[in-house]
Amino acid sequence: MHSKHAALAGHVRRLCSLGIDPHIVVPHVVEVLRKLVGGDWGMFFYADANYALSEMFSQNESLYRILPLYMSEVHNKETQSDAMGVDFSTAMRRGRGYENSARNDATLVKSAMYEELYRPVYIRHSLEMTAFDGKRGWGSVTLKRMPDGRPFSERDIAEIRPFSRHIAHALTSPHAQHVEHTQTGRSTVIVADTAGKIILQNDDGIRMLALASGESASFGRPARLPPWLTPLLANFNSIWRGDAVAPPAHERVSAAGRFTFKGYRFEDPTASTQHICIAIYAEHFPPLALEVETRGFRHGLSERQRQLCTHLLVGRSHGEVATLMGIRESTVIDHVRKIYGKLDVHNLAQLQSFFRNG
Repeated sequence: MHSKHAALAGHVRRLCSLGIDPHIVVPHVVEVLRKLVGGDWGMFFYADANYALSEMFSQNESLYRILPLYMSEVHNKETQSDAMGVDFSTAMRRGRGYENSARNDATLVKSAMYEELYRPVYIRHSLEMTAFDGKRGWGSVTLKRMPDGRPFSERDIAEIRPFSRHIAHALTSPHAQHVEHTQTGRSTVIVADTAGKIILQNDDGIRMLALASGESASFGRPARLPPWLTPLLANFNSIWRGDAVAPPAHERVSAAGRFTFKGYRFEDPTASTQHICIAIYAEHFPPLALEVETRGFRHGLSERQRQLCTHLLVGRSHGEVATLMGIRESTVIDHVRKIYGKLDVHNLAQLQSFFRNG
């Protein structure tokens, strides 16, 4: 295997073995596979235990807007089976989808699916790989090329097929208990009333609540805050009066990371007592292991060096790292020297800051 491809393969394997919520792992995996075969963008379809589509991730935001049409006109319909040779649920049952749209190209370009889905979002060629655990499929990666791109080849599908079981493992294996998280992350604001009804939210807010709840973010917009967040709204009177008190806060930790929520007054209470709104400032701090793997890979750390970094950042000594990794302590020291050079840091404190503070 080409050295670049070998590095990408090692990166996917580590991503899928971290025991982190697949909803924050899958986007990274899709991006790696897209680079591996030269796709323009990628998607992932999640399957539930009943072989039904449960959620979707797309690097192309326009797909979310066309999702209702896809579900009503294409998904698991004769349209899909005729154009691609298989529908989604059948593909999940047998553990293999259409793989390469070039195999059905003549039928595809004449199909209603092409007119209703492919053409509106500027898709021409598609490569699919089912996440197969040896018994059934649990989802599928689909990589896309636009009309001015060349068709995917059989070599392309052969390049990504080996990752099938790794992705299935990420989707089905128990989540690890991650206690170390980054200190910077994504943030958003959600506006709700004191009864928990959501007044205003954006796509980031929807996805953050879904991640913290461990639920799907693709189908529908939640009308209310999840029950675990409603205690944030209790006893809000002092905040609303403008008293000098700390904003109410709530923290939640899941396999997707650490989430913090703080409530602030949003309107002038004299304006209308029927529109008392609370602005909830939400932040998501991913597991440190994911940051080390993704950022370390981008900065040229080898698979072994990324693994070693994770041990160092949780406070293990060189001797402990050597024992855990089955190498000599002198080898650990040599790796540390190379890591510092690649990241342009000079000590452990700087290494901690590099990964924890983003």
